[in-house]
Amino acid sequence: MTEAELRRGHRTMGIILALFIFLQAASGALVAAEFLLKSPGLFGSLTKLHFWDGPLGHLYRLLVGLGAVGMATSGVAIFLKIRARSRQT
Repeated sequence: MTEAELRRGHRTMGIILALFIFLQAASGALVAAEFLLKSPGLFGSLTKLHFWDGPLGHLYRLLVGLGAVGMATSGVAIFLKIRARSRQT
């Protein structure tokens, strides 16, 4: 796989994954704020959304986890290609 293909895939995966990570982080922060303010129900069913149980919730977490692993792997591959290219000169 060429470096250009790796970068294109890494960028696409990053844009898609960023949405899911943002949703997970934002809902987690609001759940924590709700807990710290000791006001259950402040953000409605956000706790249920954040800790989404059942097959879809598990699939969601699996995809986010695999996406993070894919981003890390492609990032390391890009780094190694850059490093190999810079050592040639």
